[in-house]
Amino acid sequence: MNLQPSEDHRAFLDALGKVLAQTDIEIVDGQRSFFSARLDTALEDSGLFEAAGMDEFGPVAAAMLIEEVSRLPAIVELGASSLVRPLVCPEWPRPLAIIDGHIANPARFLCEARTVLFVGETEIRLGGLAEGDCVPAEVFFAYPMGRLKDPQAVFARSEPAGPSSEVRRRLAIATTCEIAGALQGALAAVSDHVTARRQFGRPLGSFQAVQHRLAKAASDIAASRLLALRAADLGGMDDALMAMGFAQDCAVRIVYDLHQFMGAMGLTLEHPLYRWTYRVKRLANEGGSSFRQFRDASGILWGNAPEDFTGDRRMAR
Repeated sequence: MNLQPSEDHRAFLDALGKVLAQTDIEIVDGQRSFFSARLDTALEDSGLFEAAGMDEFGPVAAAMLIEEVSRLPAIVELGASSLVRPLVCPEWPRPLAIIDGHIANPARFLCEARTVLFVGETEIRLGGLAEGDCVPAEVFFAYPMGRLKDPQAVFARSEPAGPSSEVRRRLAIATTCEIAGALQGALAAVSDHVTARRQFGRPLGSFQAVQHRLAKAASDIAASRLLALRAADLGGMDDALMAMGFAQDCAVRIVYDLHQFMGAMGLTLEHPLYRWTYRVKRLANEGGSSFRQFRDASGILWGNAPEDFTGDRRMAR
């Protein structure tokens, strides 16, 4: 695989950069979870969410968009809109929320979403969301979370939309890109801190032990991003699972190191580091742990995978 972006992909990234530069992104300090309506509207109006359905851009461009926007301290719904919606429901309104497993499970962006995607063991179903269908869920993570007020009623009016295997593959790529992007944003914030913070008369970042761990974090983040782009380009379930497993596996260690370099300040809502790391804490277990991703990937490679690669993920009602 050529890891350099094509001319079309460079043009796509340039267009994305202009949208981000021209958008006045609102940020609320000290608020654990916040959805940026302005950024969400700007991205939707730009048409960039449709890239995965265009031959000249495809899933690789969508993966690039997710990773790039995830670097920001603002939070919007990216993965399902960029990689799943163009495939299975281009006419359905966004934002999208994904409920994987039991229909009563909490889901990211559910209160902001206009469409919910139920991902079952073998099939997916689509349902429209009306005002009053969702209630906020109080959680630790930075993503806005919600639950369906009457899961049975919303599920009853949903409609089948095809098998779930390709949707799961794309969601794995999206999760990897979100992890890589959020970690890159966090790394940039911490790098600025250790450059400015002085200890024993020297910048904290000048100490070799700090440099080595930051370099390791940077290389793992870059590897996660490249594995996600490779999976988006090649189209194999094993590549998607390996990319997601790798990103989830290294995310825990990177978050630990970044918070340690920030000291006590990094554990409070007074510093923006939580905007990235609290997202990563959720994503590190999205769709199961890294062990599950590696187990399912090995099953595909060596011929003993479940037929739909879903393990024990069942849609319970």
